Amino acid sequence: MAAIDQALVSILLNGLMPTGAAGIPGTAIGTPVGTSAMRIRINSTASTAAAAGTEIPTQTSGYTNGTGWSSLGQSSASSSGSAVGVPLTTQSLVSIGGVVASPGIVSLDITGSAGQRSFFGNFNGQPIAVASGNTFQVTGGSGAAAGIQVSLT
Repeated sequence: MAAIDQALVSILLNGLMPTGAAGIPGTAIGTPVGTSAMRIRINSTASTAAAAGTEIPTQTSGYTNGTGWSSLGQSSASSSGSAVGVPLTTQSLVSIGGVVASPGIVSLDITGSAGQRSFFGNFNGQPIAVASGNTFQVTGGSGAAAGIQVSLT
């Protein structure tokens, strides 16, 4: 049984996810994740509630360590407690060296532009090996069509 009002769920999700123009976080609860476009950080170790995983090194095309995927696009806002889908625009990276393939991709963090984490997730079946020349992709889309769904229910 959910213990939080669905309208409050939407306020929290919209304030902590890139639901504003150009992927900027909403501001209904202040600016805990900054006022610039958010990003997705990809990690080679597991993220936890206490700390982000170890970000993958810049051994890829389409992903930059310290910047990650930052052209997420504006996510559809949560309504009546619905999940927020991220990213709006499909994001991908192509491994250009053996570093990404070992130890692989394990987790992701959705962060503000200065690295403040809002949500994290560990991938099923991780580590995901991405051999040199292969692509790792997260599908973009509006709402439920996006590859990552974030909810509080």
